[in-house]
Amino acid sequence: MAVHLCVVALALAALLTADREVPVKAAKVISPRMPICEHMEESPVCSQTSNLVCGTDGVTYDNECQICLIRLKTKQDIQIFKDGKC
Repeated sequence: MAVHLCVVALALAALLTADREVPVKAAKVISPRMPICEHMEESPVCSQTSNLVCGTDGVTYDNECQICLIRLKTKQDIQIFKDGKC
């Protein structure tokens, strides 16, 4: 009888605990991407078009071409972290 009562108590505790689980929202995973810089060897001039991108160095660039220029000058592996401001 005591064993049966203990099993029932454990089962009840498990049910009460299961109802208290807090749902976890999945975060949007952002993966850096490489800027397309092949054209930079031919003419290292960027357009004045503003299409803000955030570099993996934490700097906001006017456009993808600006990241390519910095990559060429500094030889750093700067990638595009996300579109828009950092």
